[in-house]
Amino acid sequence: MEQNYIFSLCGTVLYCDPRTFLRTLWVDEARALRLYELIFLSPEWRMLEDGAILREDAMEWLCRRAPAETEHIRLVLKHWLRCLTPRWEMVELLLDMKESGKNLYFAAALNSDGKDYILKTYPFLSLFEGGAFSCEGGGAMVDSLCARHRLTPARSVFVTADPAQHKAAKSAGFRAILFTGTERLRDTLI
Repeated sequence: MEQNYIFSLCGTVLYCDPRTFLRTLWVDEARALRLYELIFLSPEWRMLEDGAILREDAMEWLCRRAPAETEHIRLVLKHWLRCLTPRWEMVELLLDMKESGKNLYFAAALNSDGKDYILKTYPFLSLFEGGAFSCEGGGAMVDSLCARHRLTPARSVFVTADPAQHKAAKSAGFRAILFTGTERLRDTLI
């Protein structure tokens, strides 16, 4: 029987949609797509999420790679946190789960700016017993979370919107649920 519920924050509890965010900054769809690919699909972004480099380093390297986009890169990296917004219906589900005695945890692929931002901005994170951020290092995020809180995959549910994470969680022995909507998830979990 499952005792622990781990949520991959970005995509489930939080909307994290950089493409839509970029479209709010530029009407030019081609520019928004180019900046999305340049920044959010870059090796620098991955290193930033993993805590290997700081935002300033990523900004410097990205601006060197695409000097014509320097002004836009700086703007995006200064304001990207605006794309992290709550799914309030998920917060309600978490409240219901917490009230029914479920142990809630999170895993978040976020850099240190994102970590600081959501911890300061969203008090509902106190519903979780604990969590792990990719920027904290120490190996695979979910492995770190499980070790820190003594969670066993066979007694835990892992909820993610990412098909690759879903597959990996299933392979690791979790009851893995691919998030496709809050109501469907509520029907599955409650």
